[in-house]
Amino acid sequence: MRDEPPGGGPGTGLGSTVTDAAGVCVLALDGVLGVRTAPELDRVLGKLLLDRGRLLVDVGRLGLSSTAVLAAFATTLAAAGGWPTARMVLFAAGGPVIEGMRQAGRHREVPVAGDLAQALTLLDRRPARVRRTTDLPGGPEAAPFARLLLQATCQDWGLSADLTERGAIVANELVSNAVEHTVGPGELSLAHSSRGLWVSVRDGSAARPVLTAESDGLGLRAVAEMSRTWGVTPLHSGKSVWALVGEEAGNG
Repeated sequence: MRDEPPGGGPGTGLGSTVTDAAGVCVLALDGVLGVRTAPELDRVLGKLLLDRGRLLVDVGRLGLSSTAVLAAFATTLAAAGGWPTARMVLFAAGGPVIEGMRQAGRHREVPVAGDLAQALTLLDRRPARVRRTTDLPGGPEAAPFARLLLQATCQDWGLSADLTERGAIVANELVSNAVEHTVGPGELSLAHSSRGLWVSVRDGSAARPVLTAESDGLGLRAVAEMSRTWGVTPLHSGKSVWALVGEEAGNG
C-alpha cells in the first residue's frame, strides 16, 4: 500500500509503503525528513502504532535535512503508550537517520537495527529508556488521573512498589501544583531508565514554582524529599516541572 501525503509530488512530502513481516507491520519511508515533513511522519507513525502496536520502520531510503526532527520518532512512540503497549524499531544498513539516532542517543528509546531480522529481534526487547506521555484533564480530577496512570505505567514497566509509591506522590504534587497555580496542566510525561523514574508536568504558565510551605504546603517540599533532583525547564509556551525519583529516597 502506498500512502502519499495530501498534494504530494516530488519533494513535497514523505512516501510510505506498508507491508507485513512475520505478522509485524513494516513501514518503508522515502523522501527527506525535515521540519516541513515531520508532521507527516507524526501522522503516519501515530496511526500505525495505535492500530497495530508493533511497528518496524525501514529508513534506508529516507534522507534527513534536520537532526532535530529525529525526536519525532520517540515523541510519537511515547504518545501512543510506549513500551510495552507500543513498540517501534528503525532499521537500515546505514544512512543519515540511523547514524543520527545513534549519535544523538535516541536509539536508547527507539532502537535501531542493521536489517529486518535484527529489527524483529529488538522489537521484543525493552529499550534502555521507556517513556509514556498523555494530556491531562483540567480541574481536581487531574491529580487522581495522574496517580492512576503512573501506577499502571510502573506496573507495565515492572518497577518496584517503593518506586511506584514515591513516584505517585511526586506526580500528585506536581499536577496539583500546576492545577492550583497555573491555567492548568497540559501534559504528563513518565520515563524510566537506569537513572530512575522521571516525572514531568508541562503547563502553559511561565511562572516558576516556589518551594515554600506558605504557598505550596507540603507539595513541592514532598517532591524534593522524594526525588534525587527536581527542576523547571522553560518552554516556548509555558514550562515543564520535572523530578527524578531513584530507587532510593531523596536526601530530603
